[in-house]
Amino acid sequence: MDPKTARIFAFAAVQRGETPPILSRKGDLEGALDRLEAAVANNDHLIGHNILRHDLPHLAAARPRLAMLFGAPIDTLWLNPLAFPRNPYHHLVKHYHDGRLQAGHVNNPELDARLVFQVLENQLNAFHDLQRAEPDALTAYHFLATRQEASAGFDAVFSLVRSAPVPSGRAAEDAIRRLLSGRACSRRIEQTLGRLASPQLGWPMAYALSWISVAGGESVMPPWVRMQFREAALIVRHLRDTACDSPDCAWCREKNDPKRALSRWFGFEAFRRQPVDDMGRPLQERIVDEAMHGQSILGILPTGTGKSVCYQIPALSKFDKTGALTRNVEFARNAQNLLQFLRWRLV
Repeated sequence: MDPKTARIFAFAAVQRGETPPILSRKGDLEGALDRLEAAVANNDHLIGHNILRHDLPHLAAARPRLAMLFGAPIDTLWLNPLAFPRNPYHHLVKHYHDGRLQAGHVNNPELDARLVFQVLENQLNAFHDLQRAEPDALTAYHFLATRQEASAGFDAVFSLVRSAPVPSGRAAEDAIRRLLSGRACSRRIEQTLGRLASPQLGWPMAYALSWISVAGGESVMPPWVRMQFREAALIVRHLRDTACDSPDCAWCREKNDPKRALSRWFGFEAFRRQPVDDMGRPLQERIVDEAMHGQSILGILPTGTGKSVCYQIPALSKFDKTGALTRNVEFARNAQNLLQFLRWRLV
């Protein structure tokens, strides 16, 4: 694309096999669009990386009747966070940036087009592995990825992998419950399922589930997902970082308890006994508790009474539950590692 005019100055389309590629260079757009139109009419799916929000709109703007032929596209950019949520991610996709192809080149659209076949093949293999390991995930993705228009391409992908049609809403809800069991607040799960009637939440929910399935390690939700599907991060936060008051919710009792967080991250069983608040509760514990529950606080402690723990524990807990990076996460991890090292040396 010409960034100044938003007009196409070059594109390429390739097919499997020995069929010559369709190439458009500057000055040959109409002829290339004619060849593309004929090729698309004879194929079930148009495959590309970020074609839904980039390539197809620009092609349709250049030739409106092409839009009628784009009924079942497959976008490998959208599929990639579902197929490769865990670090290390797909080696050909720039996970930490805008999701574009690693080996792609702005002046070689044919190379980009050919790489897409490899990316899709890798994604299909990953989905087949996931179907064997956790079929509920594929059931959920199949349902969630086909809620909106122009989803026939995604339906084809998941139908191929699952050897089954789109699941019913009830089957998808049951699968999501099983996926989230022990990974999120039980009350928030039911609240979130109640919102799935909105088709717009299909992809955000799929991305939230995908990240939750690998939460607790070094994996992060792609920045482009957080930008284009902002609800995905909100769903994660609602499910995992919005504590309920139910004593029966094992998730909230485990993940939102300050003492358990202290033990997990630093190995101590109790906070400092002094100083205390007006109710006799250790100030360290109270500050951590309120911070973990999202309260805006100003905590003032004397020197040498463990102020750093008061922001390290909430920061580490938030990253563990939501993958949200804060300014304190890396510092907190370094402090945690140093403390563990010193305790080991002292023992």
